[in-house]
Order: sequence, then structure tokens, then C-alpha cells
Amino acid sequence: MKATNSIRTALTLLTTLTLALSVPALAANLHLTNGDLLGFKFDSWQGGHRVPFIARWPGKIRAGSVSDHLVCQLDLLATFAALTGSDASAPDSVNMLPVLTGTPSTSVRRELVITPQQKTHIAFRHDEWIYIGARGGGGFAGAKPGDHGPGGPAALKLSGEVNSDIVDGKFVPGAPEEQLDDLGSDPGQKKNVIGL
Repeated sequence: MKATNSIRTALTLLTTLTLALSVPALAANLHLTNGDLLGFKFDSWQGGHRVPFIARWPGKIRAGSVSDHLVCQLDLLATFAALTGSDASAPDSVNMLPVLTGTPSTSVRRELVITPQQKTHIAFRHDEWIYIGARGGGGFAGAKPGDHGPGGPAALKLSGEVNSDIVDGKFVPGAPEEQLDDLGSDPGQKKNVIGL
């Protein structure tokens, strides 16, 4: 019986779609928890919401393949509905099976709304561009170093991250009230191009 269960388990693993997702890390030690991406957990900045998405599906997903297509966890609903033949639908969910299997002829998702901790910082992403309608990341914030939750301009000073609107842990005088970043040429969101 034990051998039969092992064979069943092995066969299931050989045919099953397995997903591993993550959440952005808190910057408890104020090290670069999100690599070269600006920001912290719950920010509109890339470091606040962009996370690894790992998929394994023998015979469907080529081992070692990498995709830079824009997807979000909300897309799992439409994807699983398509996978199971269900007629379930969600207006904001996109079937990402073509991305998973490496067969998209075009991007399956071109737009994404990002909802951070602070409602004032809801962001809109279109292709490689992201617009944030307020200053800062909109995640946890603090007024000065040591008084952070952790996040905001004060935390950028401590972590050593760079953003053109923030110097020495504070917004620079005259910094724009909103942000526009070209993630294609500046994935770390170092330069706000809203007024250029």
C-alpha cells in the first residue's frame, strides 16, 4: 500500500500545476529586502508589491523559463476557471495560462491598479509606465528616522534607496505632488519624470 501511495503522489506531482507566491518583506533591519526595487511592504512603489511568482507544471511549463509579463494574483481566478472549464468570471481577472505555458502572442495584461496602505497612493500601471497620484510610496510611513513603521522617506534614508523626490529622508522642496515612472528604463524608480 505504501508503494502505491508513493506512485500516486509521484504521478500527481508530474501532472500538477504548482504555484509559489510571496509577499514583500517588511524592512525590519532596513536592508534592501526587495533587491533594487524601491520601497517597502504596502507601498505603491515596485518594492512594495512586486513579488516572485514561481510556477511548476511538468509538460506545460518549460523548466527554467522566465517571463516578464505583467500578472497579478487576482488573475488566478480567471486562470483556474479556464483550467477547470468553469464559467466563473471576475471582471478584473485575466486568464494567464498563455503566460504560464509560454505561448502568449501579446501581453495578456497591460494595465494594473495597485492599492497600497494609503488610499491616496492608489497607482495605475500601463505597460512599462506607473502613475502614483501622491508623493512617496503610500505604505507604512514615519516623519523622521527612527519613527518609521518601517517605510516612507525616513526609511529610504536608512536603507540607502534613491528617489529623485527624496533626499536625506525628506521630500525635496518643490518635489511634485504625483509620480510617473518608466519602469522599462528605470525599474528602481530612481527618477520621477512627471514634470520633465
